[in-house]
Amino acid sequence: MELWNPSEPEQVSSINTMLNPQWQEIIRQLAYPSFISNEKSEILAWNEAAAEILFDFDSLPALERLMLRLMFTDPSLRQRMVNWEEFARHSVAVFRTYYDKQHGEAFYKEFVERLCADSPDFKRIWELHDVEHKRVNRVYIRKSAEAVPNAYDIHSVASIAEHPDLHICVYTPVLNASQDIPENTAGG
Repeated sequence: MELWNPSEPEQVSSINTMLNPQWQEIIRQLAYPSFISNEKSEILAWNEAAAEILFDFDSLPALERLMLRLMFTDPSLRQRMVNWEEFARHSVAVFRTYYDKQHGEAFYKEFVERLCADSPDFKRIWELHDVEHKRVNRVYIRKSAEAVPNAYDIHSVASIAEHPDLHICVYTPVLNASQDIPENTAGG
């Protein structure tokens, strides 16, 4: 059974890994934590706020800048995400839609096999077979392990120009959300 829309064209174009420099400049100028990723979860561009709040993407080689992998293998990021379990389940469910859509591309099979081996939590969530579309999602992130969490609504804008596989993700702060902060469910 296919998990994506069967009325879409049979031939799916390859995932974009190159970015127009103008889009990098737009992301750089945004005040809120923002990045551009593709359906593989590769981080292609980010701003200073994203590096400060989420992850220092400059510290990784380009091939290792995979947001989904970082969520499951970077203990610091995981610890700072207060609602990690909820956020991880949504992220895996969205990724599963891309996995099925690109079922012929070796990257997806290899990525899932490697992440299942590296993260029992990813394997557990992957085996749920949940499927979701991208939507506004709230995440609670601490700047450091000791800091009070800040709430962000993640807005994902797809279809950048002629590249529908690229997404701009903007983490907009939620004002007055401190009373809604869930207990830390990050685990591990």
